[in-house]
Amino acid sequence: MKQPEKHDLRFVKNENLIRNTFRGMMDENEYSKISIKELTERAQINRKTFYLHYPSLDHLLAALQLELMSPALEKISKTAFPDDAEQIIQHSFEFMASLDPVDKKILSSKGHFPEGLNPPDLFREYFFRKYDRLPGYTRFETNLIITYFSVSLGVIYRQWEVDGQRIPLEEMVPLATRLILHGLDGAGLVGKDFSVNSAGEENREP
Repeated sequence: MKQPEKHDLRFVKNENLIRNTFRGMMDENEYSKISIKELTERAQINRKTFYLHYPSLDHLLAALQLELMSPALEKISKTAFPDDAEQIIQHSFEFMASLDPVDKKILSSKGHFPEGLNPPDLFREYFFRKYDRLPGYTRFETNLIITYFSVSLGVIYRQWEVDGQRIPLEEMVPLATRLILHGLDGAGLVGKDFSVNSAGEENREP
């Protein structure tokens, strides 16, 4: 049987149908509860049609994750680390803040890939490839630095989102940059008096 060309109209139609059906299911359920059987039934296609597009559901998930991340990675590819750290953080915050709820679920879902194709791994792997070794540091030290940077960025963003993004983005990016690059000292905490007075209130120096 001849395989359809990827630009074939029927192939494109089925590709869009598979993706739109998958997104609709992700809007309703967690990724772990979705099956190819249910997806093909909803899309009204047979399983063979699905397998012409993707070897597995995990491959569909990974393809969508890569597509979602590509614009941000493209912008970050034009920066230099650590000189452009604030710019990298800004691109990352703007990208994550622009995602709709379904996109966020897709990016936070984990497929079963031994290669480590989940978004946080993709982000770190991208940096590891671009910055194989920072000047003056061993490869092992570089990996630790990049891991610290990317993990810290993700954790700070998630907390900002949990708190309802109450700090404006234009203030959040510089704060995140100071925290990631300079730790507690970057937030101005080092040297402050946080002792508790007799009234049970914290003493905070202005």
